[in-house]
Amino acid sequence: MTYQIGLYEKATPPGLPWRARMEAARAAHFDYIELSIDESAERLARLDWSRQERKELYVLSQDSGVPFGSICLSGHRRYPLGSRDADMWTRGLEIMDKALSLACDLGIRYIQLAGYDVYYEDSSPDTLRRFGENLEKSVEMAARYGVVLGFETMETPFMDTVQKAMSYVGSIGSPYLGVYPDLGNLTNASLSYGVPVSDDLNTGAGHIIAAHIKETRPG
Repeated sequence: MTYQIGLYEKATPPGLPWRARMEAARAAHFDYIELSIDESAERLARLDWSRQERKELYVLSQDSGVPFGSICLSGHRRYPLGSRDADMWTRGLEIMDKALSLACDLGIRYIQLAGYDVYYEDSSPDTLRRFGENLEKSVEMAARYGVVLGFETMETPFMDTVQKAMSYVGSIGSPYLGVYPDLGNLTNASLSYGVPVSDDLNTGAGHIIAAHIKETRPG
C-alpha cells in the first residue's frame, strides 16, 4: 500500500504566504497540507472565512498540486466539549460545525479532534458525561457533512493512548469517528505505562485514519 504524506502547517514559518507554503511542500515531495485551527484568535478566525476566501484558497491548493488533506482542530483546548461552562461547550460545538463546513469547502476529508474532555479545568464525572454527549452530537454533524473525525492521542492521561480513544470510538459506533494518533505522544505514554507503541496501535486496528509523525525525545 502506498501512503500519502502530509505536511503540518505549523512545521512551516507562520508568516509564509499560502502559495509559498504549497510550493515548498511540493518541492519537498509532500502530498498535501494539514491546516491548523488551534486555540489562537488568529486561527479560530479562519472558521469565518468568506465563501470567496475559501474558494480562492481551494483553487490555489488544487492548482499547486498540494491540496489540503486534513485539519488539526485543537481549538477545543480553549473551548472544550466537556466544560462546566455552558457558553464554553456551546462555543465548542459551534467550532465543530464551522470546522466541518470549512473542511467541505476546502475539499478536506479528515479532521483530527483533540482528545480532551477539558484542558484548563479539572476533569470530573460531570465533564466526562458532557464530553460524551457533545461528542455524539459532533459525530452526527460529521456524518451530515461526510467528514471523518479522528481522535488525537494527547499528552494528558485522559486520552494518551489509542486504547483509551477506542473506548469512545466503540461506544459511538460510527464510521465517522476513528483515531488519528500522535506517535510522539504515544511514545511518551509507552514509557509511562510500559506498553509498546505497536501493541497500543494494534488496539485501533481498522479505525486508524492517519497518524502524526514527529521526533520525540524522552525528558
